[in-house]
Amino acid sequence: MLIETDRLLLRPLTTADLDDVVEMHAMPEVVRTMGAYDRAAALARLERNEREWAERGHGLVAILERASGRFLGRSGLKYWPQFDETEVGWVLRPDVWGHGFATEAGRACLHWGFEALDVPYLTAMIVPDNERSIGVATRLGMQPIRSDVLMELPVVVYAIGRPSRSGPRTRS
Repeated sequence: MLIETDRLLLRPLTTADLDDVVEMHAMPEVVRTMGAYDRAAALARLERNEREWAERGHGLVAILERASGRFLGRSGLKYWPQFDETEVGWVLRPDVWGHGFATEAGRACLHWGFEALDVPYLTAMIVPDNERSIGVATRLGMQPIRSDVLMELPVVVYAIGRPSRSGPRTRS
């Protein structure tokens, strides 16, 4: 699976991305809203993601800059069984914040999710003070639907419904 946008390539996140994921999750700006992953925890999460790809046909993706191939972050689709919901998420390296990459990746993942999955809506679970991610969710047309707890963190759950599939109306 490969998704191409104007500036990005999105491909399954694998254990080969371990160094980039560990480096990103050691950055203080990322730790503040996403938490830190040591190498063992990051490897376990990447292995779990590879299993989810094999079992569900979707999962997290690496966000790569098309022009250079540079790792910018991660996005993708994550099924949360405790909510019976699929989330579109995004985490980027702080040095590439403010360039619209999260919105571009999130939009591509929303499109992919609604094309690939039979779900009525997709979510984004965001810690309440993560104003940047709230801005991305808002730009994507998502609205807050509830407060919840994910991995021991309080989150606000944003959601967007499946786009209408109705075609042109015909007269009888």
